[in-house]
Amino acid sequence: MQNTKQDHNFLYSFFYLVLFTMSLSIVSISIGMTIRVSQLMTLVMIGLVLLTDLKENRLNNVLLIFFVFFGILLTLISKNSSFAKIGEIKFIIKYLVLFPSIFYIAYWVIQNYKVDKFIEMIEKVLVAYLMMAFFLAIYPVSFLYNDRGELSGFQGTFLETGWFALVVGSFLLTSVLLRLDFKLKFSKWQYILYFISTISIVLSKNKTVWVSLLLILLFLIIIKSFISNRDIIKTSVIKLINFNSFNLVFLILVLVLVFFGVNSILEDPIVSIAMLEEKIQDERGKAFLVAINLLQNSNWIGGYGFGFIEQYFEVYTDEIIGLGGGSGMIFNSYLDIWISVSLIGLFFHILLLRISFSTSHLFTMIIPFYWFIAANTNPAIGSDYYYLFLGLSYGFIIKYKKELSI
Repeated sequence: MQNTKQDHNFLYSFFYLVLFTMSLSIVSISIGMTIRVSQLMTLVMIGLVLLTDLKENRLNNVLLIFFVFFGILLTLISKNSSFAKIGEIKFIIKYLVLFPSIFYIAYWVIQNYKVDKFIEMIEKVLVAYLMMAFFLAIYPVSFLYNDRGELSGFQGTFLETGWFALVVGSFLLTSVLLRLDFKLKFSKWQYILYFISTISIVLSKNKTVWVSLLLILLFLIIIKSFISNRDIIKTSVIKLINFNSFNLVFLILVLVLVFFGVNSILEDPIVSIAMLEEKIQDERGKAFLVAINLLQNSNWIGGYGFGFIEQYFEVYTDEIIGLGGGSGMIFNSYLDIWISVSLIGLFFHILLLRISFSTSHLFTMIIPFYWFIAANTNPAIGSDYYYLFLGLSYGFIIKYKKELSI
């Protein structure tokens, strides 16, 4: 029993390391092949977690079979494609090993630790992300900061400003939602942390987070009308039932007003007419039309293979901003996976979202929805964070079911 507790304490501490290194986007090591330090930490931890679960006879075989089955299936679909591809093996390794590992680790952490201890961890990691961001904004250390020239900004150790904003937003929501779900108090330190996090998101000038927050509020208004008093017996989302719809609408209006107020006083606005025109004519709008054309040419089946996107846009004659050499995915993750590994790949991701979504908690409703929005506007399903947060949500769903059955 003592050894089990020591093992769990060690793995809990190790998870801190995994979460911190996940933000170190350009820090890698060579062990016969180049691997990001966070990926190495993830592989070490999943090995230890699986050994622990085997020893305690708690292995989630269904979850492992789910990932192995689809990982092999998507690999076969990709390999069956005769189209030229760049970095196909990278995607295959991710779907066979890395993505299942981070999802399982996240699930395991929720199963084995108290929620207040987990929230404390999330908040400490968020503080570390923010401290690094402010430090690198002043002293951009070359081996930590991904310098993208004019595209660089307030991004900390993340690959770019967009990823920094999405992840900080997700950690912020996690802290707030879980404290509401489990009726844990908010101290002045939490409010200070939330304020600094919000300022950091503003400094990143990312638009997706604000769109996500607006859509989340609209989503809550809609789903509120479908949850009856009878459902309260089965769900912990009592706060949503009791929340006045007018207040939700008021929050939307406040959020819109604050965003446009801040946007209007910035020297380089987050949103402008010129930026929107560029997005439609030379970036996402143009990429969307090309993606639809590729699907039409495959009779809406897709299946061009992992790595096809980068190869295709590298030789594409009409330049599209953000695509080409070095860009392995298009802006919409679900279109990307559909093009790459057919409707089966899209089905896999829909299933993943489904098992990670529940009305049992605000967290398990909002976090999957948040990442669903992010994945429709960014190549989010290529990020470890996507699987981390879906895995955390799945973990709470499973744990909550267990508690109901006791």
